[in-house]
Amino acid sequence: MHWAKLVNSQRQILYLWTLKKTPAPKKSAGAKTITNKMLRHFNLQIHESCQSIKKPFFVNLFALTSCFLSFKAYSQQPVFEIKLTQLEYVDGKTNQIVYLNEAFAPSTLVLSRDYNHVYIELEKDSSIQYTYKVSGEAGLLDWKKTSNEIHLLGLGRGVHKLFVKGTRNGVNSSNTIQFDVFVPSPIYLRWWFIVIIILIVVSIFYLFLMLEAKLLRERKDKNLQVSNLEAKAYRAQMNPHFIFNALNGMQSAMVLGGEQEFNKYITSFSKLIRNTIEMSSVDKISLADEIAYITNYIALQSLRLEKEIKMNLDVDAFIDQQAAFLPCMMLQPIIENAIVHGIIPKKATGTITVAIKHVDDMLVISVTDDGIGRQAAAVLKERYQKTHQSFATQIMRDRIDIFNYYNKRKLAFQITDLHHDDGDSAGTKVTLNVPVDFMTRHK
Repeated sequence: MHWAKLVNSQRQILYLWTLKKTPAPKKSAGAKTITNKMLRHFNLQIHESCQSIKKPFFVNLFALTSCFLSFKAYSQQPVFEIKLTQLEYVDGKTNQIVYLNEAFAPSTLVLSRDYNHVYIELEKDSSIQYTYKVSGEAGLLDWKKTSNEIHLLGLGRGVHKLFVKGTRNGVNSSNTIQFDVFVPSPIYLRWWFIVIIILIVVSIFYLFLMLEAKLLRERKDKNLQVSNLEAKAYRAQMNPHFIFNALNGMQSAMVLGGEQEFNKYITSFSKLIRNTIEMSSVDKISLADEIAYITNYIALQSLRLEKEIKMNLDVDAFIDQQAAFLPCMMLQPIIENAIVHGIIPKKATGTITVAIKHVDDMLVISVTDDGIGRQAAAVLKERYQKTHQSFATQIMRDRIDIFNYYNKRKLAFQITDLHHDDGDSAGTKVTLNVPVDFMTRHK
């Protein structure tokens, strides 16, 4: 580039000198008056091409000599290198100050996070102007002038590149000093530390949820145990006055009915007591056993009350009574309620109809009595409670709540009042829906 500028400068000098030595052309008749400088470009009759001007020999020699001397002076400009004389920094691995020179300086400097200071000393030469830049640092992305000493303070975390070069009389140094400077991140900003913290927080939160769920299950289990104990107490209660009345019924059966009637009564009673004891320790019972239990219960009540109570049973033929299960003693409170509040106040013979259907994986059980109905029973309730207090309905609702805790498909309990066409009470219908695959706390 410098050589091209030099040649071009020499050409301009030679051209101007040639113009000065060339004689001005004579004016022809009728020619317009213009400046001498531009005259020969307008007078076509005497115009000579600039390229045809003959130059003296010594002029060409002078131009060539000047170009040669200029080129020689330019080519003899010294090529120089910048040199590193001292490098100081605190090593990030040993936390010790490291003093190095150019012979031992590494290409990568690992600094201490707490003392991220680099000192660089270059060869002291007043004719050299040093510049440097640091990548990754705001304000240092461009070349910055410096003395032969460079101090880098407070570098941010991460990898930086340091470049140092020199200039002498407009000529750049043939080499550039370069270092990779690495400043480690603090522990709390390193990826593995962040991952560990996240895992710890997630684990603590998960353990908290697990503990909370466990405590909730324990509270529910305790409440469930209390409810089961209460239900067992209600079942065991079955109730004491019923046993008392049953024993009194034995005497009446023996005196009035004779030995045969007494034996029949005592057999039903003993079977009922044995089944009650067996059922007190289980949560589910087969449909066949439940039907046998309520049949025996109705028969014994009929003997005790000396009043005929009929039972009609309607079970779908395709239901396997040994493979189908119900919550234990779920029908007995319904039967008891029908007898106590519906049939006992009725003077005529009472009938209880039990129908069991299979609908959409549900056992739909209906218990219908032809008693006086709930409205009439409510009138007699206050007087009747003096001799008997029924827990049947409350027992049903409590036990259904217990079983629904373990099942997605819920057990349902519904009471419907029946009426004749004339509006008189025709009895009461209780419907119980039980999932075929219902679960209990014992699975």
